[in-house]
Amino acid sequence: MPVIQLGRRERKKKAVRENICEQTLHLISRYGVEGITIDAICDCVDIAKKTFYNYYSSKHDLLVDICQAELLQRTNDLITEAIAQSDDLGAQLEFVLGVLATRNSTASKLERELIGYLVSSLSTNMNQGAGQLQFMNDCFFRLYDHSKAQLKAGLSPQFCAEMTVGMTNVITLNWLHDDNYDTLARFQSLQLYLRNSMLK
Repeated sequence: MPVIQLGRRERKKKAVRENICEQTLHLISRYGVEGITIDAICDCVDIAKKTFYNYYSSKHDLLVDICQAELLQRTNDLITEAIAQSDDLGAQLEFVLGVLATRNSTASKLERELIGYLVSSLSTNMNQGAGQLQFMNDCFFRLYDHSKAQLKAGLSPQFCAEMTVGMTNVITLNWLHDDNYDTLARFQSLQLYLRNSMLK
């Protein structure tokens, strides 16, 4: 009997958390990240502010959670898909960077807001930023480690992952700050650069 009660409680908590995230995404799409408040989120979810704080200590923590689910996990899934599609590292990189380029060039207002928030939080909160960078590094490490025999002598999967994450972040930063930035061309150039400098 206690196990059933615990299961129900956890299911209810999960439903409330998902509703908070879902309503926050709707608000961001309408008003942007800066235009939303905890009060507005609570109104949309129909919960008390105290209930909100049972789930998140701040709006920032909520937004980081959303970015983790909406963006970082998507990158992890993308790496998994690339590995499943081909054993050729060059083809894998072309696929991953092609998807990232398309994501940027066709991003909705909501996606652009989330990407902007994720990138800005890398520098404003050192602990969370380090965690997000580590997550991205781990994603690309999986890619390079899976095909490490195809890397040039002297290059480790960890080094290649760190360089790739750094360069993709720079392209994304430039795209966020310049409406005329040719993100497709930059990702194509990056793909060519990685192929020539890292692959046998």
